[in-house]
Amino acid sequence: MLDNNMPSLKVSYQLERSSTQLQAYLNEVHTTRNIIRLNQIDAHLQKSLDDINRFTIKLTNSKAIKKLRDEYQQLGVDIQLFVPLLSNKVKLKQELDKISESMLWLHQDIVDEVNPLRQEIEWQITSERMRLSPEKKSKLYDDFTTLQMMTLKENELVSLVNEVVRQYKQRNLESAFHFISYKTDEIKRLSKRLEHNAASITYRQLLLEFFALVKPNGKLHNNLKALKSLSEQSNQQRETIQSRLENQQKQIKSLVSKTSVELAGIKLSTRNIIEAGNVLLIMVLVSSILISALIYFYFVRKRIVQRLYDLSVNLNSVSAGETKQLIPVTGRDEIGLLGRTLSEFCLQLQEVENTNALNLINNTQASLVTCTTNGVIESMNFSARNLFKLCNKSFDKDYIWGLFNPRYHYQLRSIFSPESLLLVNGAYTITLEIESEDEQVQYFRLDLRVYYQNTAPKIIITLTDITEQENVARWLEQKVEEKTQSLTQANAELHCQIEERKRAETSLVATQEELIQAAKMAVVGQAMTTLAHELNQPLSALSTYIYTVQMTYNQNDYPDIYDTMDKMDEISDRMEQIITNLRGFSKKTSFTNPAVEVNLYQAANNAIGIADSRAKQHNIILNNQLDEDCCCIGDLIQIEQVIVNLLINSCDALAPIAEDQGVVTLSKLKCGQDSLILACSDNGPGFDHTIINQIFTPFTTTKEVGLGLGLNICHSIMDRLNGSIQLASTLDGGAMIVLEFPIQ
Repeated sequence: MLDNNMPSLKVSYQLERSSTQLQAYLNEVHTTRNIIRLNQIDAHLQKSLDDINRFTIKLTNSKAIKKLRDEYQQLGVDIQLFVPLLSNKVKLKQELDKISESMLWLHQDIVDEVNPLRQEIEWQITSERMRLSPEKKSKLYDDFTTLQMMTLKENELVSLVNEVVRQYKQRNLESAFHFISYKTDEIKRLSKRLEHNAASITYRQLLLEFFALVKPNGKLHNNLKALKSLSEQSNQQRETIQSRLENQQKQIKSLVSKTSVELAGIKLSTRNIIEAGNVLLIMVLVSSILISALIYFYFVRKRIVQRLYDLSVNLNSVSAGETKQLIPVTGRDEIGLLGRTLSEFCLQLQEVENTNALNLINNTQASLVTCTTNGVIESMNFSARNLFKLCNKSFDKDYIWGLFNPRYHYQLRSIFSPESLLLVNGAYTITLEIESEDEQVQYFRLDLRVYYQNTAPKIIITLTDITEQENVARWLEQKVEEKTQSLTQANAELHCQIEERKRAETSLVATQEELIQAAKMAVVGQAMTTLAHELNQPLSALSTYIYTVQMTYNQNDYPDIYDTMDKMDEISDRMEQIITNLRGFSKKTSFTNPAVEVNLYQAANNAIGIADSRAKQHNIILNNQLDEDCCCIGDLIQIEQVIVNLLINSCDALAPIAEDQGVVTLSKLKCGQDSLILACSDNGPGFDHTIINQIFTPFTTTKEVGLGLGLNICHSIMDRLNGSIQLASTLDGGAMIVLEFPIQ
């Protein structure tokens, strides 16, 4: 029976396990959205089907197994049709995600574009500088209203499209996209009202791109139709596969049930034999346990083990110091003899401890008192009796606080309470007063310690005379109090002086900031004369280009217009850069501004833009040889002012030299771990030796027109930035200024 049924039963369980694994892979393949994972699951499915085919190939003589094998082959055909459908469905969903992402970005671009357009129209309506006619203002109101309506409609359209994408399986796509087309037509009609506004071109272009995605039979519509069709086909194929799997599970279950019935007879015979053997084994085991328990309890435990255990407990107590406990172990054997010997040893140990404790207390010169944890006095040595005048008096059952003044009784009683620090920590210290016979006050320090006598806690008190130390301490406290009052008064006067100095420093910083701003505006004033010429040339060129554009437009020669307009943009950017540099330079800064990272290359370019007009007047070249990533820690405007002052000083020094062309160069000398060193050099005659020692002194100058404050202001700014400025000379004898900036 085993030879006939075990192979079928084994194959049945193998088929059931493989079918369960196949079901798990089919559940996962229906939910996955990754093509790579889908291919991996497809390979697992084929492997499971191959395993099932290998299990059943040996039992083809069985009709049930042969029928199951045919069913699994048909299941493999269905799976081969099902997986490509899911693969195409995943690809369509990925394409749908891309379309949705494109719509999201277009919607965000439309929102980003409409806000500036709305603000511009609102500014034109509300600005007092725009003197508009009633017709123009009415037209602007219409544009603003149209823009608001378009924004509302566009948001409704986006919500509608997102709703269709989420519910494409339940919706009628043709009707939904027909309604979307109706919404887009409304927005297009509103968009035509803004065609006269040139600033709305980008906004309308983005709307058209969005309409192209969501139009009927467009990219989104076709994707959703294909995805819906594939979903219906895959669901139908999945139902077919599921039905086939359920039928196969029923056949496997029937095969297992049939085999199990045939194996029940073998199981019954085997059970009868095992039950008879178990009864015999249990009877033998119970008899052995009863005999062993009888021997243990009556002969071993009661007479030997228990007495040895009691003796061990008493030995542990004696080693822990509990010598007063009686030893209960008796008998005439060796264990009883050990018990009696241990009892005699405990009595001798108690006598030795009592004798040693009394000798130690009585022979000590310090005042010692012992008492219980409740404060009852047990013993006092001769020094303590003499101190408290108790040489011939008894103190039986007296409390320790009775020896002191009544005002200390409550304080001392609290020390002996069960929750006191003395009993918790094992030690406590307190200082008390004791009046002698001549009414002089003496101070004693009481050191209380917990010790154990025969495992019972006791208190030993050591009294130390600290009268001299206490008097010195009280005298020192008085002196410290007097000195503290003196120092407090001096500190108040010093605080007033500090406040006055802070106000003076604040006034000085404000004066320096105003002086730096005045010097900066002087530079701006000097640059204004050349700035007019600098801006006049681009304006003349811009006028010429505008005239050229008009002529080109009249001749319908449009290709040349773009080149001309590009040149006009370049001129406009150049003029804007000149004005931006001058306006940023003229801003008033404060020394209290926090230091930030500054790009020295950009600061040098801004400074050259301000001083370039002065340099062009005298045919001087300004070179910026710094790296683009050259940075330091400081304030951008203050660093620009330092560089501008140095460039203008170099231009003034090179102006009288007519035979050679002047060159001013900004270069990097060294970059260390904590600082960056720059140099501003020229090819002029260098510094005059008569004023080189006073060059940073205010009102020192060699110019015919000048205040002599430029280098002094540069020196002040570099000090504020935790940097430095030094004089040097080039190899050709020209002037050089060395600047050191912090980089951390």
